[in-house]
Amino acid sequence: MPDSPKTGPLVAERRFCFVVHALSRVHRGIMGVPSLRAGLVGQWRDGTEAADVLPVCTLRLKGVAVGHVVGVPMVPEDLLGDQQRAVDRMVQAVALAGDVAAVGLGSLCAVVGGRGEALADRLDVPVTNGGAATAWALLDNVRVVLAETGTRRVAVVGSTSPVGRVVVQSLVADGFAVSVDHPRGGRGLDVEVCDGPAAAVSGCRVVVGAGPTGGVVPGACLAPHTVVIDVAIPGTFYAPLPPSVVVLAGEAVGYPVGWERGMWGWLYHVLSGYGPSQVFACLIEPLVLATSGRERPFSIGRSLSVENVEAFGRGAAALGFKPRLAKGWFAVPRTKLLLP
Repeated sequence: MPDSPKTGPLVAERRFCFVVHALSRVHRGIMGVPSLRAGLVGQWRDGTEAADVLPVCTLRLKGVAVGHVVGVPMVPEDLLGDQQRAVDRMVQAVALAGDVAAVGLGSLCAVVGGRGEALADRLDVPVTNGGAATAWALLDNVRVVLAETGTRRVAVVGSTSPVGRVVVQSLVADGFAVSVDHPRGGRGLDVEVCDGPAAAVSGCRVVVGAGPTGGVVPGACLAPHTVVIDVAIPGTFYAPLPPSVVVLAGEAVGYPVGWERGMWGWLYHVLSGYGPSQVFACLIEPLVLATSGRERPFSIGRSLSVENVEAFGRGAAALGFKPRLAKGWFAVPRTKLLLP
């Protein structure tokens, strides 16, 4: 069919793969439902075998890209306990997705195997671990919170992670007073280096959780009315938290018109914690990579630069994605962030 003068050239949607894992035994069973994997649903299979790798859903940005979400139904302890096996299963997951232009990694899949490096060594397409997208969304949301609260001081917990390091660099460049939880997080930067997370957050009303995994700092360390912008799953601070503390999803992103997900995709949105009106930034990193024409990933291993985060952000914004202040599934009005 010839091109329409009204619509322009017809461009094939780029294909990408996003590899996820089971968050729990219950979640593993639910992952088995779309493809009728009775052994996973009934819990007599533990999700570690090659035969357990399975398709989860298909997501589409209409006219731009098609994403195949593929599951390695291993729970976190199994992923971390045998990382070579985990990488083997991720290779099988990518093969199941077919011919794709980029591969992205979700949650702990982005941590095992050298933060994606072991998987990248075994594939001939770029593998990106979501760090650039996470840092982009987190930075935007932190900057909004700082502007709305009028706060000039901010603490970063998880400052030694690739995401944490970029966030610290960027906030220092913005002129904020930054406290970090480890000397490596502040190396070469004009920051306050503290002896651990509890000291870093002391007296800070805006706190950033930038580590890949959470549940490492007692919530009692936080001052009343603190705003926490967190990308860790589970959260950086464990209960009990002061009741006035507000915890925001640091990598929540609103999607543009044309985002399609179907029934199983809608279920994936809900079960993965996105909710119906947003995604987490790591999901769209392979989408942006696949459509960008880049041959190198935005983030792989511990390599993450401010320049690559900004390049990802430009690509994501051009497609209509935008960071979203959210508490769980729901948007947070900026007026709710004003500190007493």
